Amino acid sequence: MSDPLEVSRRTLITVGGVGLVAALAGVGTTAAAAGSAAPKPGSGGIPPGPSTYGWNPADLLDFDPKTHPWARHLRCLVPLAPRIAPFAPTQAHPDLDPGVRLSTLSLDDAGTIYEGRNQPIGLEGHVYTQRFWPYIDVWGTWHGQVLPSVPSDVVADPSAPGRNYGVIDIPNPGWTEAAHKNGVRTIGGWFWPRTGVDFGEFLVQAADGSFPVGDKLIEIRRYFGFDGLFINQEASITAAQATKLRDLFRYLKAEDPDFYLQYYDADLPNGDLDYQNMLNQKNVPWLGTPGDPIVDSIFINYGWPYVDADLSGSARTATAAGFDPREVAFAGVEHQQGGFNPEECFTDYAHPGRPGPISVALFVEDQYWATAANSGATTTPEGRAKYRDLEQRFWSGPTGNPATSGRIEPRTPPYRTDVLNYKRWDGIAHGIVERSPYGALPIVTAFNIGVGSTFYLDGKQVRDGGWDNQGCADRALTWQYWTDGVTVTLDESTAYEGAHSLALSGNGVVHLFKTDIRQTDHTEIRVVAQGLSTIELGVTRRTAPDRISWTPLTPIRRASGWIEYGGRVPCGDDRIARISLRTSGSGHLGKVLLADARSLYKTPARPRSFAVADEGPGAGTTHHLSFAWSRQPDATAYDVLQGANRWLGRVHRDAFFAESVDLTKGRTFQLIPIAPNGNRGTAATSHL
Repeated sequence: MSDPLEVSRRTLITVGGVGLVAALAGVGTTAAAAGSAAPKPGSGGIPPGPSTYGWNPADLLDFDPKTHPWARHLRCLVPLAPRIAPFAPTQAHPDLDPGVRLSTLSLDDAGTIYEGRNQPIGLEGHVYTQRFWPYIDVWGTWHGQVLPSVPSDVVADPSAPGRNYGVIDIPNPGWTEAAHKNGVRTIGGWFWPRTGVDFGEFLVQAADGSFPVGDKLIEIRRYFGFDGLFINQEASITAAQATKLRDLFRYLKAEDPDFYLQYYDADLPNGDLDYQNMLNQKNVPWLGTPGDPIVDSIFINYGWPYVDADLSGSARTATAAGFDPREVAFAGVEHQQGGFNPEECFTDYAHPGRPGPISVALFVEDQYWATAANSGATTTPEGRAKYRDLEQRFWSGPTGNPATSGRIEPRTPPYRTDVLNYKRWDGIAHGIVERSPYGALPIVTAFNIGVGSTFYLDGKQVRDGGWDNQGCADRALTWQYWTDGVTVTLDESTAYEGAHSLALSGNGVVHLFKTDIRQTDHTEIRVVAQGLSTIELGVTRRTAPDRISWTPLTPIRRASGWIEYGGRVPCGDDRIARISLRTSGSGHLGKVLLADARSLYKTPARPRSFAVADEGPGAGTTHHLSFAWSRQPDATAYDVLQGANRWLGRVHRDAFFAESVDLTKGRTFQLIPIAPNGNRGTAATSHL
């Protein structure tokens, strides 16, 4: 039997060092057939327009947002949303302990051709986006990125000499936007060793005690809007360097307390590479002390089932050091090779009725999508539906319903085989309580997951090609899908706004949002649907969590084959704890909006200073275009259209890059502001 610890170590080193494409070659299998015209992940070189890249000390020290050509296009300006307090009666599992946290290292470029550079907005309708944010507390990017000095032809060839990666890579800003909407921190990557850089350059300390690299790390964290770094220090360094590295981390925490650092259980505080597979006296010094922090948490290596089987030793170590074990200790689960059948089973020690001793960290839980994309299986709607279904079962459990999570077949060795068999997997919802940012109105969703093969506005198709931008995804539904008597699936065959809707069949209940809302006025609801026989709004209040109050919704208007239904929730003295719908018949949900009656119809003002610039030719008659404008306080997002009905994209910042726009379709462009309630305002116009 191969050593599971050694396999895990090789995985970390390989993926960080040579990129996704090489790692895919020997990881898992899929029964899906390859698409006939599948783009090859990792083959695209440097994309046109904005993209992130790897950073070494020289790149950090040279950074100036005023001279960086794409800096304002790579910023996340969405603040980290606060999450509501736990409320057990409206949990899918009321007896699940909310103290257990989850961090994850994911491929935020799974399926894209641009592996060496990270493109936040593109034309790939088949790439992966995350939609289960309610279970995640800290999300990290995992892939590595090539240095900015590497030319495009070398970036496009993963085996080319000189294709060097930076030690630092920042998260895809679109993923940070989506995460922040849902109250999730995002962390970039720090991977050592890397070729062509002296580690000592990171540790230079000025005469005044400051660290120039540390100051720049704080600057880019704040400018680009992410929350910290995952420290994968996986090659021995000298004891003196290790001491200086701790000083650097301590400096980061002192100068920027919001800079979140998660440290991988690899190098010890003396610089030796020695995986402990638990939190113990050798590696716990990385945490510092509660009054003098060095890092915020430690990602425990995957051998813990053989060293600290029930994780109690790690919990005792954290407690003895003065920390909450579930804040600082995360047990690693290796999904890149293990899929639904990993060696490690955290839910044996954290499940309904049993509080987990520490927290859990997932490594590349979306590998099934990357592997499928590599074979071309996600290039068709049927393929995407298959792997989105697998995604749902990964997070919600084998039934796809978080309220009935838990394995339906026993776990038996060998592990890391039969990796797509979800029946042996409990589901993340079996060990992690769903979180929620829904503490105030308005609440609006059109089930936009940040990727699609089309785009619709008001039920009318305004795009007929693929696109991807995780940043414009709507805040996630709290549960996908907690139902009773009704079947729900994500459907890209039709949409009211965006590229997806929810297909419903049967008669029953679907719970949508976990909330903690104090009403200041009557609450209005609008639901856009087609094909359903009846729709009722269900409100669960905190003072009566076992009772749902139902309000029938009535048709208000019809548009483009959809019907808008409306209703009102009278203002109450107690807070709303959950929002549900009860439906009958078969059809689709296109949009849901809840808002105070006074703000239901508010629209934002016309944007100012809207301008378009030609950034050069693309293929055929296309050109790459960039747009800029002044952000306004009454708008949270902006749609950019060519003419009146060709959607180019949606962003939350004050700049947008549109790849390969066919100028024969028109040279007039519109910028439409979008209010927090989803209403669109008056367009600004610009001409090229």
